Amino acid sequence: MSSTVLAQSNTTGNVYGAVESPAGATVVIENLDTKLRRTTTVESNGRFLATSLPPGRYSVQLVRNGAVVQTREVEVLIGQGAEAMFTTQQVQVVGRRRAIDVSNTNNGAIFTAQQLQNLPIARNVESIILIAPNTTQGDSRYPNGANSFGGGAVSENSYYVNGFPVTNPLTQLGYMELPYGAIGQAQILTGGFGAEFGRSVGGVANITTKSGTNRWEVGGIAQWEPKKLAASQVDIYYPRVGATNTAATDGTLYRRRSDNETDRKLLGLSVGGPLIQDKLFFFGSVEQSRTDFSGTNAVNGLRTNTSAGIRGWEDSETDTTRYLVKLDWNINDNHRLEYTGFGDTSKKDKYLSGYNYETRARNGVTGASEHYKNFSGETPVGGIVNIAKYTGNITDDLTITALYGRSTTKHENTYGTYAGVNPNVYQVSSTVAARVPAIAANYVNPNPVSGNVPVTGGRDTVESARLDLEYKLGNHTIRAGLDENRLSSEDAGVYRAGGGLWTYARSAQSPTTPIPLQNVVVAPASGGGYGLQGYYVTETKFTSITDAYSDQSAQYIEDRWQATKNLILTLGVRNEQFENRNGEKQKFMDIKDQIAPRFSASWDVNGDASMKVFGTAGRYFVQVPTNISVRGASRSLFTTQSFTYTGVDPATGAPQGLVPLAPAPFSTNNEYFQTKHPSTVAAKDLDPTYQDEITLGFERAFTPDITFGARATYRTLRSTIDDMCDDRPFKAWLARNPTVNTSKWTGFGCAAFNPGEDNTFLVDFANSGTNLTEVKLSKADLGFDEAKRTYKAVDLFLEHPFRNGWYARVNYTWSKNYGNTEGQTQSDIGQLDVSHTVSWDKPELMRGKYGPLPNDRTHQLKAFGFYQITPEWMAGGNLLAQSGRPKNCLGSDPTVPAAHSYGSYYDTCFGRPAPRGSEGRLPWTTRLDLNLAYMPSFVPGLSVKLDVFNVMNRQTVQSISEQLNSGSTATLLDSYHRVLSTQTPRYGRFTVEYNNKF
Repeated sequence: MSSTVLAQSNTTGNVYGAVESPAGATVVIENLDTKLRRTTTVESNGRFLATSLPPGRYSVQLVRNGAVVQTREVEVLIGQGAEAMFTTQQVQVVGRRRAIDVSNTNNGAIFTAQQLQNLPIARNVESIILIAPNTTQGDSRYPNGANSFGGGAVSENSYYVNGFPVTNPLTQLGYMELPYGAIGQAQILTGGFGAEFGRSVGGVANITTKSGTNRWEVGGIAQWEPKKLAASQVDIYYPRVGATNTAATDGTLYRRRSDNETDRKLLGLSVGGPLIQDKLFFFGSVEQSRTDFSGTNAVNGLRTNTSAGIRGWEDSETDTTRYLVKLDWNINDNHRLEYTGFGDTSKKDKYLSGYNYETRARNGVTGASEHYKNFSGETPVGGIVNIAKYTGNITDDLTITALYGRSTTKHENTYGTYAGVNPNVYQVSSTVAARVPAIAANYVNPNPVSGNVPVTGGRDTVESARLDLEYKLGNHTIRAGLDENRLSSEDAGVYRAGGGLWTYARSAQSPTTPIPLQNVVVAPASGGGYGLQGYYVTETKFTSITDAYSDQSAQYIEDRWQATKNLILTLGVRNEQFENRNGEKQKFMDIKDQIAPRFSASWDVNGDASMKVFGTAGRYFVQVPTNISVRGASRSLFTTQSFTYTGVDPATGAPQGLVPLAPAPFSTNNEYFQTKHPSTVAAKDLDPTYQDEITLGFERAFTPDITFGARATYRTLRSTIDDMCDDRPFKAWLARNPTVNTSKWTGFGCAAFNPGEDNTFLVDFANSGTNLTEVKLSKADLGFDEAKRTYKAVDLFLEHPFRNGWYARVNYTWSKNYGNTEGQTQSDIGQLDVSHTVSWDKPELMRGKYGPLPNDRTHQLKAFGFYQITPEWMAGGNLLAQSGRPKNCLGSDPTVPAAHSYGSYYDTCFGRPAPRGSEGRLPWTTRLDLNLAYMPSFVPGLSVKLDVFNVMNRQTVQSISEQLNSGSTATLLDSYHRVLSTQTPRYGRFTVEYNNKF
């Protein structure tokens, strides 16, 4: 496992070295498994370099006068250099790869298939990412696979399979996967990468697949995680808030999880070999997994929810099918074609029935059902991908690679109707304190679906093409390339399931005391009905369904210069462009000239690869996802209106006898489903989101079996794009420009901008669609501080390569991730509106926001390895220990005018400022995973393994609810600091696997 990697290519590696007497010498590099050969000349200084080699084992042969005089054997890893040195003292030697690769400078790790097989980790890409240094698991409310790299937001990363981008195109949260057994190598970059990689200010997960060889191989796997071997989940309790309205729930059971059971099974098959010896190779793999879950329904299985009696228990089945087909055609030694096709499809069927929290009894009567396919949040992202790639060694010095691929993902979600259940009516939300006692039984919620959901049948498509050139010129290796991505999302966005939401509430003050509701301050008693007792209800409507499109382009050039015998300098520059278009395909954001210089240096201190000092400096950009088109640039509806009522329908839970407390539906962000002019939804001449980074480190081979090193990283965010929704600066501008006609102006909604900078907007004051007015607003006019995010880290590592029967690596990271913005996401509330979060909507929301960010983990210790006890027995371990996430308090701010209030989103709690991180931290997370494998000698290729995850069964809290108040009122929520997620309990996994070559 290499601690650093060189972005020479995102799918290939290099072989380099030196010949002591270069005159008349050539070097032949041959793949030991496919016989692919490359002949390279030796420069006058004795050095040689062969690039763009597929990963694998190679024989490096020194040839003189047509005869092989020396041989080295090396392993080529993606993005890394393998060194082969030839001296006159040896005639025939088979060498091993050096402990330190002095040719590369990037931060991260590479894991091979064999290493991954020996470690006790889950069979997914996320588990690989999380054992790399400088990575952190994202908030539990984000989909699986949303992780933080180097302090970045979970949407600010790039994911590739065989060079093709597989990142979720709509939100940049999550990615497509392939069969775990088809992973050849996994490269996890957490900074310092070269000009070839872009569209990331966080990190890169780069996967290459296995390929067929000249030997036929067959593999099979059966895996089982039995529910009987799993420990019980801890129950979740209401926190002790101490308010009058929370007295009934304080300290009581919120959700019982101790009855939950999960059972997983997986079957897989792989086959590979030569269709034409030495020329055409095939590899295929398929895996089918089934997860059966039985337990309390995460949404409706609450002790105080009356609907628990009909749908408080969940029985679900999740089936995931992943396949891969890989063809490699060595047309000749200089030209190669590859085809990769893979699919990732997950479907989930969920059935809800009654559960009694007092007796723990289940009635077994299905009260609702939900059905999903490739549905983020319920299943993995999924999709179908086809990729073609050509590699041509035009001359000894010129190499060309070209790639084209296309992916398609279709999302489906449907809901069943049963007696007393109707997914087509409004959702109903009511706490015990919000219900009128005389009619408490009527507050039913017949809609089994919660929150916002997409329209079934939505589709995401990505087309990607890239061209790379590499040319060797003396001591310089020059690389240049370009790529184009075309993204589209049909029927993107979400709507409030059932069409809307009724939220019941009761004022904590006297019914005759006015309280802020929407854009007015009014007393509940003024509406009569149950308002005379302080009860009222709020209707919420929301929809943002539309299409979304984005085009992304990039060009780069990079020079890797062997400046001296022991010093390598790499200078590069990358230029990126992206544009976003709305549902009518109108361009509303067009950002060019994202110039990203990159520099790195690697010094072989002693000239023998025993010690390396290295450093990098660079600028990195990330695009805005297509998701910003959905709500920010297209039609959207988001209104609320409060009423008093005289009754509640016992069949639907809907209020009866409504009397408006607010005169009309109100939208804080002016979202009334009106058409939005594409020039008005984003400021002119936007700066992209980008950050600068510098790293400095060293590695030392202390002994042949011990390598250690250190690295310091500094990252600072220079600019970001989000949306602001404050009309006050525009009204102030109008006051300074009284001649502007605003008689038909419908008001300002939201627009993308650069926080903390001067911005220029186009506004349609005349509501003409053509006559736009330029409004220049300074930083002071807008009232926002600069966007700040700084990541500082020091990494230490100690590694023992796999020798003498064992391998081990220990990584320790001290880091500090501070600022006033997490980035494109807002984990404080688990918001999925990437790049248009609540944070920057209005200046008051940013008061007290500077502090430790959600992905800040001051200390992280990651240790893993394996030990060959005997030829037939092997044991492995994986340890994670990290300090807890910062805690916050988000409350209502009574100083904010009612028309601009966002409710419980301010860093103001209990009448005092509550700056970010002021509530302390969650406890440390510690997890130990162990395994034991038996490989009987009498059946070559067979292994039987037991993995035990979270051996100590620590179920530490990982995230909590941080909102204090009910809307803009002073009423305390019973959910304040309630646990949202904990570590997965201890569980076991049996594996029987067979892999053999013939």
